[in-house]
Amino acid sequence: MSTTTEGAAATGPAQGQSAGEGKDAKPGRPSMPKPSRLQWFVLLTVLGADIMDLLDSTIVNVGAPSIARDLHATSTQLQWVIAGYTLAMAVALITGGRLGDLYGRRRMFLIGIGAFTVFSALSSLAADPQMLVTARALQGLSAALMLPQGLAIIRSVFPADQAGAAMGIFGPVMGIAATIGPIIGGALVQANLFGSEWRSIFWVNIPLGLLAFVCAWRVVPKDEPHGPDAPTLDVGGMLLSGLGMLLLVYPLIQGREKGWPVYMFVLMAAAVPVFAAFGLQQRARARQNKTPLVALSLFRKPAFVGGQVFGIFFFCAMGGLFLVLMLHLQLALGYSSLHAGLTGLPFSLGAAIGAGVGGGVLAPKYGRRVLHGGVIAMALGLGGAALSINHWGTGLTTWDLTPSYGLCGLGFGFLIASYFGIIVSSIEDHETGSAGGLINALQQLGNTLGAALFGTLYFGGLTAGHTSVYSAATSLGWATLVVALCVPLGFLLPKHIKPSAMEAH
Repeated sequence: MSTTTEGAAATGPAQGQSAGEGKDAKPGRPSMPKPSRLQWFVLLTVLGADIMDLLDSTIVNVGAPSIARDLHATSTQLQWVIAGYTLAMAVALITGGRLGDLYGRRRMFLIGIGAFTVFSALSSLAADPQMLVTARALQGLSAALMLPQGLAIIRSVFPADQAGAAMGIFGPVMGIAATIGPIIGGALVQANLFGSEWRSIFWVNIPLGLLAFVCAWRVVPKDEPHGPDAPTLDVGGMLLSGLGMLLLVYPLIQGREKGWPVYMFVLMAAAVPVFAAFGLQQRARARQNKTPLVALSLFRKPAFVGGQVFGIFFFCAMGGLFLVLMLHLQLALGYSSLHAGLTGLPFSLGAAIGAGVGGGVLAPKYGRRVLHGGVIAMALGLGGAALSINHWGTGLTTWDLTPSYGLCGLGFGFLIASYFGIIVSSIEDHETGSAGGLINALQQLGNTLGAALFGTLYFGGLTAGHTSVYSAATSLGWATLVVALCVPLGFLLPKHIKPSAMEAH
């Protein structure tokens, strides 16, 4: 497919309507242009890259016990295998978005996919925990180049009256991808292909990455050259934001193993002035007419700011749920990897139903109330899972967890179906690069905090002599409280979703 054809197909629907387009239009109501086949191929390519990242983020949880046995990894090293990926991604995501603005979104998207595929292969070859943590961190940096470009590419290919249709697909698809990761991971570890055990969970990314790279090369429109007002890279902002995140997360993971010395708390406290300095530095660059790392106009949008605060708490709880439950089921109850993965099936089914009903029927009509309903259902489901673990102890079965886990998934589906629509509807076209990086960065920061905080609670309980039943139930109890805090935070968001953001539903 030629570049000329690509560009015409990508921009054509925004400029006019095709023949017969208004055939079914009602009198007095303008017909809605239909996305072209090429536009849907672009969307599927971006979705494929995002699914690859989400599978990799969740699939490792179920393979963690196998990794620990094979590489003789400590509990802290195991936390770093999971959190190292999300932390590296969170640190570099905002910069990744800006690199797309500066050097071209298609170019950075292709580089990110290619590097992610290479470092996935490197992860599968790890000979010790240190090598695996390093490879995972490099995977995270690669994902930071890849992910922020997706939102900007979609917004550039789909005109405003179709962008909502494209973005409306993201929530349900991402929710389902996140929940089937443990099932796929469990099946692969259980199959032990060629004696690979956990290594096969990283092989999945190699064919997926190659396919996504070829598709992106073929269908994503080429980047347009910048004019005289091309943005510049904010190296100072990049260093300050990365340092702040590292100061916050490193003590949460490493503190337990080192006995929580005073300097760990000093490091966490130091994150506050570093983030404050980052904010001041961004304002100073804007006053100097230099390109800041984050578009400051985003922070003047209550829906966007409220959505990010909400998202940090929500994804923190989700990161803790998946990690703690997979560790407890396998390490304490002796579930096989496949059995542990299949235990999450009620969550997946609930998420699929919730996303379909919530996004297709309820969210356009009830808006924020769907979000709140999802939060309440998730809190009840998480609390039910904690009570089930505590009540049944070592006799816990998959069926005992099914009602609460299914309710939790249903709430997750309701929530995720409306969450992205609320945020995206407040973003202007010129903010997409910065917004894409920031949305993903704070989401990954939430996941990283969840793995660090709840992983530390779980392993800390074991170290203190408590049983895995007590440690897992307590950790999920605290995760329930974090989700419950999302109820008041939800009131920071607008009551209704703009129609253009929910057009797909």
